[in-house]
Amino acid sequence: MLPGTPEGTRKSMKKPTLQTLRAWIALCAPALALALAGLAASTAASAQTPPAGGDLPVGAVTSTAAAGKADVAPVMRPPAVDTLATIRRRGVLRVGVITVEPMVMRSASGELSGYSIDLMRRMAQEMGVAVEFIETKSLFMMQELLDGRFDLLATGLWMTTERAMIINFSEPTASEGVHLVANKARAGKRLQLADYNQPEVKIAVYSNTAQEKLARRVFPKAQVVRVDGNELLPVIQGAVHAALVPTLAPASLLTRAPEKLFLPRGEQAVSHTPVALGLRKGDPDFLNFLNTWLSLRRGEGWLEERAAFWAAQAPQTPQAR
Repeated sequence: MLPGTPEGTRKSMKKPTLQTLRAWIALCAPALALALAGLAASTAASAQTPPAGGDLPVGAVTSTAAAGKADVAPVMRPPAVDTLATIRRRGVLRVGVITVEPMVMRSASGELSGYSIDLMRRMAQEMGVAVEFIETKSLFMMQELLDGRFDLLATGLWMTTERAMIINFSEPTASEGVHLVANKARAGKRLQLADYNQPEVKIAVYSNTAQEKLARRVFPKAQVVRVDGNELLPVIQGAVHAALVPTLAPASLLTRAPEKLFLPRGEQAVSHTPVALGLRKGDPDFLNFLNTWLSLRRGEGWLEERAAFWAAQAPQTPQAR
């Protein structure tokens, strides 16, 4: 019997009618709604309160990760060739070269010589293997190294950030100074770097090289003329005021046209460009061997002696490396 039901209706309430049930539900509904609202508020408050000890609930960690940007799948390195072991089994060290004085030069009889040639011949001798020099072109040398046409590049290769993303470099084998070579007729009175940082001045550089970036940084007001060939030629012809040329021996550049060329800063370089051996990525043993060998030769003074010897040799013809 419901509370407050008249005594006269007790008999009829033993079997509640549909109308009576509806009335009872209507009476209880407000209390039930109030109870559910309180439960929801309590749940929300507990979700916002961090647990003791600084630990995050599992749900929070999952939702945080899901909210962030999905990472890319990791790039897996394919199995690498053990180059050092391959060279020893083959009995031949294969070296990629391009002709660029004084690193790699070819005589009229076809014989190769130069600073890089000396290094590779002595290295092969100490490894107890023969050496094979494979000529390539600057446009293809990186890809041919990756394709395995040769074991390493030894051609006075300039170290750059862009190249280091594709191949590994050894420790530097030498450091070439980047020198300002000028035309006497057009720039004979310009003796300071500031004299060449003028809007009317034209400076030739080999396109897409470290010296092009150097020219735009040191001479932002000058006109940088990109050359796909010998950058000294437009200087000799008088088409530009000067050129930036990397070399081991700046004085030898003047022998190309001593009556037309001069060094505004003497033998003081504008900057220096390290050169090194290039090898494929993923072969730390071969890289460690090359660096160890270079460290030993540098320690005994042999690298410096060879660099000085070849710097004093034939006049240099600038070329991209």
